[in-house]
Amino acid sequence: MHKNLIFHQLFESESSTYTYLLADSHSKEAILIDTVIETVDRDLKLVEELGLRLMYVLDTHIHADHVTGAGKIRHLTGAKTAVPKKANVPCADLNLSEGDQIAFGPFLIKVFETPGHTDASLSFYCEGFIFTGDALLIRATGRTDFQSGSSDQLYDSIHQKLFKLPPDTKVYPAHDYQGFTASTIEVEIKCNPRVGGGKTKEQFVKIMSELKLAYPKKIDEALPANLACGHRPNDLTVNVQLINCKRLKEKMSEVLIVDVRGPEEFNGELGHISEAHQITLGEDVKIFLEGYSRDEEVVFVCRSGRRSEEAAIMGLSMGFTKVSSLEGGMLEWNKK
Repeated sequence: MHKNLIFHQLFESESSTYTYLLADSHSKEAILIDTVIETVDRDLKLVEELGLRLMYVLDTHIHADHVTGAGKIRHLTGAKTAVPKKANVPCADLNLSEGDQIAFGPFLIKVFETPGHTDASLSFYCEGFIFTGDALLIRATGRTDFQSGSSDQLYDSIHQKLFKLPPDTKVYPAHDYQGFTASTIEVEIKCNPRVGGGKTKEQFVKIMSELKLAYPKKIDEALPANLACGHRPNDLTVNVQLINCKRLKEKMSEVLIVDVRGPEEFNGELGHISEAHQITLGEDVKIFLEGYSRDEEVVFVCRSGRRSEEAAIMGLSMGFTKVSSLEGGMLEWNKK
């Protein structure tokens, strides 16, 4: 490990999740990998104590056993969030693919696509460390029986990418359930009972098919939240602000107005606000917002306020922090 690289391994006991802090001791730029929402305060306290400036929060995959802390950390610090591109999470600032790199100080995180545990799983390499998420665990591997997992793919990811790394590469997974903290590629090639020791793909597929693992306890909560950068639906609803017509008229030149009604309604009897962009509620709103800074102040408009509130929740899930819904919609706007 380079002498200027700061490294801390942190543990969350309920989901047995490891979170990793890496930083450059000179520039003080830092990143976090695989955060847990319940331990965000602990992680940020450590960042503050070390005098670091958090640049990125990375997730190796869309976790099913805990809610990521990425969205909360972005809100508190302004750090950028990053997830696998194939996971299709529009609220993330960065969508990472094979070969991408993320810099902090002079150090680089190199991105490897290692699908199998899920179809959108990444591993991150830095200074002789490989952060394997749930692809390669210590003396185990991630499960492959949900989230479009594939034992064939996971075997190939491990053998064709991870096991090709230098033998002394330190292995740091996202979870451990046996009391291990780290391993090496050399040891896992030799000793991993699922995928090492000369196991063939056919043997590995058979092993994985016979695991009979319990359904993850938090999956019904974790997956929807993690697809929204760690925001639970109820949290987003609470954060939706209303703006009345008088206040909007005072701020017209300062805000981005998005009318989420369809074109016919937009040009219909209720008319529309002249400065508004007509973007029909749905995927088009996400695509439109991608072109703007997350610091942009956005006001959503519809007929009565129901659809604009839904659009505001969408904006919040994408990381926009100054989002509001026009109270009463165009019905209220047209009142004299």
